[in-house]
Amino acid sequence: MAKKPSAKARKANEEAVRRAKLDEKYGKPLFSLTYDMNEYELSRAANLYGPDRMKDLFSGAAILSLALLILVLATMGDNIALIMILLVIAVVMSSITTNWSRFATFLARKSTLGLMGEDNRHHIVVTEDKVVEEGPDDRVAEYPLSELKHSRSSNEATVADFGGKRCVYIPRAPMSEGRYQALVRFLLDRNPKRGGR
Repeated sequence: MAKKPSAKARKANEEAVRRAKLDEKYGKPLFSLTYDMNEYELSRAANLYGPDRMKDLFSGAAILSLALLILVLATMGDNIALIMILLVIAVVMSSITTNWSRFATFLARKSTLGLMGEDNRHHIVVTEDKVVEEGPDDRVAEYPLSELKHSRSSNEATVADFGGKRCVYIPRAPMSEGRYQALVRFLLDRNPKRGGR
Protein backbone atom coordinates (compact mmCIF):
# COMPACT_ATOMS: atom_id res chain seq x y z
CA MET A 1 0.00 0.00 0.00
CA ALA A 2 1.38 3.43 -0.96
CA LYS A 3 2.31 5.80 1.81
CA LYS A 4 0.42 9.06 2.09
CA PRO A 5 2.56 12.15 1.51
CA SER A 6 3.55 14.02 4.65
CA ALA A 7 1.90 17.32 5.54
CA LYS A 8 5.08 19.13 4.56
CA ALA A 9 5.16 17.42 1.13
CA ARG A 10 1.46 18.18 0.57
CA LYS A 11 1.99 21.83 1.48
CA ALA A 12 5.01 22.10 -0.88
CA ASN A 13 2.99 20.51 -3.69
CA GLU A 14 0.04 22.88 -3.11
CA GLU A 15 2.44 25.85 -3.15
CA ALA A 16 3.99 24.65 -6.43
CA VAL A 17 0.54 24.33 -8.05
CA ARG A 18 -0.49 27.77 -6.77
CA ARG A 19 2.77 29.30 -8.03
CA ALA A 20 2.39 27.65 -11.47
CA LYS A 21 -1.04 29.24 -11.85
CA LEU A 22 0.35 32.66 -10.88
CA ASP A 23 3.22 32.26 -13.38
CA GLU A 24 0.77 31.79 -16.25
CA LYS A 25 -0.03 35.52 -16.19
CA TYR A 26 3.36 36.04 -17.92
CA GLY A 27 2.62 33.55 -20.70
CA LYS A 28 3.47 29.87 -20.87
CA PRO A 29 6.27 29.34 -18.30
CA LEU A 30 9.11 27.13 -19.50
CA PHE A 31 11.14 27.49 -16.28
CA SER A 32 10.23 28.83 -12.86
CA LEU A 33 12.17 29.08 -9.60
CA THR A 34 12.32 30.98 -6.32
CA TYR A 35 15.41 31.76 -4.24
CA ASP A 36 16.73 34.16 -1.61
CA MET A 37 19.55 36.47 -2.69
CA ASN A 38 22.24 36.95 -0.04
CA GLU A 39 25.93 37.87 0.13
CA TYR A 40 27.01 34.36 -0.81
CA GLU A 41 24.75 34.28 -3.87
CA LEU A 42 25.87 37.82 -4.78
CA SER A 43 29.51 36.71 -4.79
CA ARG A 44 28.58 33.80 -7.10
CA ALA A 45 26.71 36.19 -9.38
CA ALA A 46 29.66 38.62 -9.38
CA ASN A 47 31.97 35.89 -10.70
CA LEU A 48 29.69 35.53 -13.74
CA TYR A 49 28.91 39.23 -14.20
CA GLY A 50 30.49 41.59 -16.70
CA PRO A 51 32.06 41.21 -20.11
CA ASP A 52 34.04 38.02 -20.60
CA ARG A 53 37.31 39.84 -21.26
CA MET A 54 37.14 42.61 -18.66
CA LYS A 55 39.75 41.06 -16.32
CA ASP A 56 42.04 40.41 -19.29
CA LEU A 57 41.74 44.07 -20.32
CA PHE A 58 42.77 45.25 -16.85
CA SER A 59 45.70 42.79 -16.83
CA GLY A 60 46.78 43.97 -20.28
CA ALA A 61 46.56 47.61 -19.21
CA ALA A 62 48.71 46.88 -16.15
CA ILE A 63 51.37 45.12 -18.25
CA LEU A 64 51.32 47.84 -20.91
CA SER A 65 51.67 50.64 -18.36
CA LEU A 66 54.61 48.83 -16.70
CA ALA A 67 56.30 48.36 -20.08
CA LEU A 68 55.80 52.05 -20.90
CA LEU A 69 57.10 52.99 -17.46
CA ILE A 70 60.32 51.03 -18.08
CA LEU A 71 60.67 52.59 -21.55
CA VAL A 72 60.16 56.12 -20.19
CA LEU A 73 62.65 55.49 -17.37
CA ALA A 74 65.24 54.26 -19.90
CA THR A 75 64.75 57.06 -22.44
CA MET A 76 63.29 60.05 -20.59
CA GLY A 77 64.35 59.59 -16.97
CA ASP A 78 63.93 63.30 -16.25
CA ASN A 79 60.19 63.40 -17.09
CA ILE A 80 58.90 62.88 -13.54
CA ALA A 81 55.26 63.77 -14.33
CA LEU A 82 54.95 61.06 -17.01
CA ILE A 83 56.72 58.53 -14.78
CA MET A 84 54.30 59.23 -11.91
CA ILE A 85 51.24 58.96 -14.18
CA LEU A 86 52.39 55.62 -15.59
CA LEU A 87 53.24 54.36 -12.10
CA VAL A 88 49.78 55.27 -10.77
CA ILE A 89 48.08 53.58 -13.75
CA ALA A 90 50.18 50.44 -13.29
CA VAL A 91 49.43 50.25 -9.55
CA VAL A 92 45.69 50.82 -10.01
CA MET A 93 45.35 48.27 -12.82
CA SER A 94 47.43 45.69 -10.92
CA SER A 95 45.37 46.28 -7.79
CA ILE A 96 42.10 45.73 -9.68
CA THR A 97 43.46 42.54 -11.24
CA THR A 98 44.71 41.06 -7.97
CA ASN A 99 41.47 41.98 -6.15
CA TRP A 100 39.23 40.95 -9.03
CA SER A 101 36.53 39.22 -6.98
CA ARG A 102 36.03 42.34 -4.83
CA PHE A 103 35.93 44.56 -7.89
CA ALA A 104 33.45 42.24 -9.63
CA THR A 105 31.23 42.25 -6.51
CA PHE A 106 31.38 46.06 -6.45
CA LEU A 107 30.21 46.14 -10.10
CA ALA A 108 27.48 43.56 -9.43
CA ARG A 109 26.11 45.65 -6.53
CA LYS A 110 25.64 48.56 -8.95
CA SER A 111 23.52 46.37 -11.26
CA THR A 112 20.13 44.76 -10.72
CA LEU A 113 22.00 41.89 -9.01
CA GLY A 114 22.58 44.04 -5.91
CA LEU A 115 20.85 43.36 -2.60
CA MET A 116 17.83 45.52 -1.73
CA GLY A 117 16.70 45.88 1.86
CA GLU A 118 16.02 42.95 4.19
CA ASP A 119 13.87 40.60 2.10
CA ASN A 120 15.70 39.56 -1.03
CA ARG A 121 13.42 36.78 -2.25
CA HIS A 122 13.38 36.51 -6.04
CA HIS A 123 11.03 34.55 -8.25
CA ILE A 124 12.14 33.96 -11.85
CA VAL A 125 9.83 32.94 -14.69
CA VAL A 126 11.27 32.18 -18.13
CA THR A 127 8.89 32.05 -21.08
CA GLU A 128 9.58 31.61 -24.79
CA ASP A 129 10.20 35.33 -25.30
CA LYS A 130 11.11 36.91 -21.94
CA VAL A 131 12.54 36.50 -18.46
CA VAL A 132 10.42 37.89 -15.63
CA GLU A 133 11.91 38.64 -12.22
CA GLU A 134 9.66 39.26 -9.24
CA GLY A 135 11.93 40.81 -6.65
CA PRO A 136 11.95 42.61 -3.35
CA ASP A 137 9.33 45.26 -2.59
CA ASP A 138 6.91 43.71 -5.10
CA ARG A 139 9.19 44.79 -7.94
CA VAL A 140 8.49 43.05 -11.25
CA ALA A 141 10.94 43.40 -14.14
CA GLU A 142 10.42 41.89 -17.57
CA TYR A 143 13.42 41.37 -19.85
CA PRO A 144 12.68 40.46 -23.49
CA LEU A 145 14.98 37.68 -24.69
CA SER A 146 15.52 39.74 -27.86
CA GLU A 147 17.58 42.12 -25.64
CA LEU A 148 19.79 39.35 -24.18
CA LYS A 149 23.44 40.39 -24.61
CA HIS A 150 24.96 37.19 -23.24
CA SER A 151 24.60 34.59 -20.51
CA ARG A 152 27.42 33.09 -18.48
CA SER A 153 27.04 29.85 -16.58
CA SER A 154 28.87 27.64 -14.11
CA ASN A 155 27.81 24.40 -12.44
CA GLU A 156 26.27 26.50 -9.66
CA ALA A 157 24.56 29.45 -11.36
CA THR A 158 23.81 31.50 -14.47
CA VAL A 159 23.72 35.25 -15.05
CA ALA A 160 21.72 36.53 -18.02
CA ASP A 161 22.89 40.03 -19.02
CA PHE A 162 20.41 42.26 -20.85
CA GLY A 163 22.68 45.32 -21.00
CA GLY A 164 22.47 48.59 -19.11
CA LYS A 165 23.28 46.85 -15.78
CA ARG A 166 20.09 44.77 -16.16
CA CYS A 167 20.92 41.21 -15.16
CA VAL A 168 19.07 38.18 -13.86
CA TYR A 169 20.76 35.70 -11.54
CA ILE A 170 19.59 32.09 -11.68
CA PRO A 171 21.08 29.68 -9.11
CA ARG A 172 21.09 25.95 -9.81
CA ALA A 173 20.05 24.85 -6.31
CA PRO A 174 16.25 25.48 -6.63
CA MET A 175 16.11 23.42 -9.83
CA SER A 176 16.85 19.84 -10.76
CA GLU A 177 20.10 19.28 -12.65
CA GLY A 178 18.23 18.40 -15.85
CA ARG A 179 16.02 21.51 -15.70
CA TYR A 180 19.03 23.73 -14.95
CA GLN A 181 21.02 22.35 -17.92
CA ALA A 182 17.96 22.80 -20.16
CA LEU A 183 17.69 26.44 -19.02
CA VAL A 184 21.41 27.04 -19.71
CA ARG A 185 21.00 25.62 -23.24
CA PHE A 186 17.82 27.67 -23.76
CA LEU A 187 19.65 30.92 -22.88
CA LEU A 188 22.73 30.00 -24.94
CA ASP A 189 20.52 29.37 -27.97
CA ARG A 190 19.23 32.93 -27.65
CA ASN A 191 22.68 34.46 -27.23
CA PRO A 192 23.21 36.81 -30.21
CA LYS A 193 26.97 36.11 -30.29
CA ARG A 194 26.28 32.42 -30.85
CA GLY A 195 23.81 33.04 -33.66
CA GLY A 196 20.72 32.71 -31.45
CA ARG A 197 17.33 34.10 -32.30
